[in-house]
Amino acid sequence: MRYESLQAKLPLAPAGEMVLGLASMKQLMAHFNHPENQLPTIHIAGTNGKGSTAKMLATILQEAGYKVGLFSSPSLVDFNERIQINGQPISDDQLMAQVDRMTKALGPDEYYTEFEVFTGLAWLTFEANQVDFVVLEVGLGGRLDATNIIERPLLTAITKIALDHQKILGDTLGEIAGEKAGILKDGIPLVLYPQVDEVKRAILQKADQLKVPVHEVNPNDIGQIVVNQQGHQSFDYKGQRYILNLQAPYQVNNAALVLEIIDVLKGLGVVISGQAIKQGLATVTWPARFEKIASEPDIIIDGSHNMDGILSLKEAILTHYPASKVGKRIAIMGMLADKDVAHVVKEITPIFQEIITVTPHSNRALPADQLADMIAESGTKVQVAESDPVALQMALEQLDKEDILCIFGSFYFVGYLRDIIKKSAISIIKSVQY
Repeated sequence: MRYESLQAKLPLAPAGEMVLGLASMKQLMAHFNHPENQLPTIHIAGTNGKGSTAKMLATILQEAGYKVGLFSSPSLVDFNERIQINGQPISDDQLMAQVDRMTKALGPDEYYTEFEVFTGLAWLTFEANQVDFVVLEVGLGGRLDATNIIERPLLTAITKIALDHQKILGDTLGEIAGEKAGILKDGIPLVLYPQVDEVKRAILQKADQLKVPVHEVNPNDIGQIVVNQQGHQSFDYKGQRYILNLQAPYQVNNAALVLEIIDVLKGLGVVISGQAIKQGLATVTWPARFEKIASEPDIIIDGSHNMDGILSLKEAILTHYPASKVGKRIAIMGMLADKDVAHVVKEITPIFQEIITVTPHSNRALPADQLADMIAESGTKVQVAESDPVALQMALEQLDKEDILCIFGSFYFVGYLRDIIKKSAISIIKSVQY
């Protein structure tokens, strides 16, 4: 279901009224006897990688025979993608059943923010479907995020922390880490991604206050990473060999975090076989995270939108598409105005021969012509497209089969282009001029 159709049916506060805090979320879920506290939950915060980590974990638990609910954000096109059960987005009928349940329970003048309602719908859906586990991704920050009303999760996990949303979370890595560490609960285990010292100090200080057992990923336990011809990565972790069906180099660290989460779950009595772990990592998919959706020419979709994500995207492109093995690198790029666009442009644009700019579908979008002006100053050839389909056509007209097209930036446009390409793959490939 598209967002516009869903929003019209929900008890939403006026647009722009976003106040971080937990009181209203607790009030909302009290109508339903707090299902969030009755569902075994793994709660995941972080700046980058939390969606990939959540998806890998959910896939492994499903392979182990469990019924798994996954709540993530944002979606690429349809809202349903955000609430999944055993890897499948919920149906419109499932969604509307919970919308009706929610609207009937609320008072006539009772309204909530969009994310609060979305989070509530996820918990109601998981309760109705009697899932065995919920894998829950934080929306923004952690301490005051709507997902953080869970009283006793099975465990918490924090992925890589970097600068993002500074106006809300703080100007330094330490301040941001403190907000993310707000998901820690008394005595509940934490699994921690390798962090820089400033971040690690802030998180461990909070963990010590709450007597939280901390399980850290040691990068030295990761060894012998090999990329095969299909782009799959194989790697060693603590003496075991794994194949990962996600191509970006940074995903190996996320996979190591998942393996540590699995160890903690097993210590809590959850039965997960080695075969389920290996099968889950070998088959996991996660759209728009350095995702190849076409070949000859290769088309890559990536939702990198902050500086850390852009650096990871750059590393992935140079690893899989070095100058010696690729023709032209062309990009379609769109960004939100509240990101560090100047530094992103400076870092990423030199690796492309040409960039086509678009305006994302958001009231926070940076206009395509303004982004183009910034790119032009960097010396990279740039064109402005009036729409997503026009941008795609402009790119395809220039591509040969040995080239690469990378569509990256805000999730508010990459999902739409991904949808267009997936639905018309044959005609798109035929349109390429050899």
